[in-house]
Amino acid sequence: MLSSNRIAVVTGGNKGIGYFIALHLGMSGLFSKIILGCRDAQRGLTAVNELQAKTNGSTETIFQFAPLTIGDKESHSKFCQHIEEEFGKLDLLVNNAGFAYKGSDPTPFQDQTQKTLNINYFGVVDFTEKMIPLLRKGNDPRLVNVASMAGRLSQVSNDLKKKFTDEKLTIKELDTLMNKFKTDVQAGTHKENGWSNSNYGISKLGVVAATKIWARQEPSIKVNCCCPGYCATDMSSHKGPRPATEGAKNAVIPATMDNPPSGAFFRDFKEAEW
Repeated sequence: MLSSNRIAVVTGGNKGIGYFIALHLGMSGLFSKIILGCRDAQRGLTAVNELQAKTNGSTETIFQFAPLTIGDKESHSKFCQHIEEEFGKLDLLVNNAGFAYKGSDPTPFQDQTQKTLNINYFGVVDFTEKMIPLLRKGNDPRLVNVASMAGRLSQVSNDLKKKFTDEKLTIKELDTLMNKFKTDVQAGTHKENGWSNSNYGISKLGVVAATKIWARQEPSIKVNCCCPGYCATDMSSHKGPRPATEGAKNAVIPATMDNPPSGAFFRDFKEAEW
């Protein structure tokens, strides 16, 4: 990979795992510009200044901020238009932004489903589908989706496993499956219909399945996903034993390695079973 004029985007790059993904990418020297797509402009700009200071002298990478709210289709379109107008292409997209309710949150399970899936699955899919045409124009283009072990295949019934792993599965059909989970939760029938009792887990199951679909559909792009591990971040209330800077490496490896696979799931710094 050549560093000259290679452009990377990291969503949710202002803190936690996303921040360290951006830092590691900057230190790699493989990218001329790294854009942090974040909801909070102040946090985004602060992160850009910090990252620039940490990498100055060791790399010529320039960090930039651009507003992005995953789950807001208008925001997706504006961000995509910005990258198109500014650079005309994209070489790496890391879909890191995500959402999880805290275990202590009093919101009833069925009321958590919509928001969790709309950000972690439907939002990520809509944003990625808008960005893929720019990746097709990239130099050694790569797409890395930050998933989770919570998205493990074993959480659903054998019948659902067959559907999620079908080699002919399309994004439209996957959307239908994910909407079926939402409907089943509202009806109180999700467990008997083979789903797990985890909104977050099912949202990340969808991300892994989408990764494998894009890997099949986009032969010019290396598409992979990863589990960062249980990290000390705001999402885990800093209870995770793994430092975020270490967890970030699970996304950085498929983003920067020579001759990466496509359609793989990375965990504990190597390829792993879904």
